[in-house]
Amino acid sequence: MEFGNFAVAPYVVFWGAIVLFVLIGSFFKYKTRESKHRMIERLVEKGQTLSPELLASISNGNGHDDRRGSPIQSGIFLMCIGIALAVFFWALSGGSGVFHGVGTPSWLLVIGIFPFMIGLARFIGGLTERRSPK
Repeated sequence: MEFGNFAVAPYVVFWGAIVLFVLIGSFFKYKTRESKHRMIERLVEKGQTLSPELLASISNGNGHDDRRGSPIQSGIFLMCIGIALAVFFWALSGGSGVFHGVGTPSWLLVIGIFPFMIGLARFIGGLTERRSPK
């Protein structure tokens, strides 16, 4: 399928694959969380006591509560995603400069600035955050 000199099929396959990966990941995360909830229901029906660790493990399905995660760690993670996106789109544009290129828009690599700057903000916020004594 083409619109002028623009082939649509590679873009449909690319974005369709991304959507498919996200849906598959979400499905398995849902199934894991559902099985943990069923296990806890069975334990409660049998009169078993539930440990705080077990209850905390169902916070988001993987045993870690993302909201209480380290802002420094998540900031570094987001900065790496931003760099990876910039490199990916730079390579997609044929390795040309930001404002030069034929065919693929070369400004796409600037998309990586969004997760990078959010990660940088989280990283700096984590460094300057005042920890309350426990």
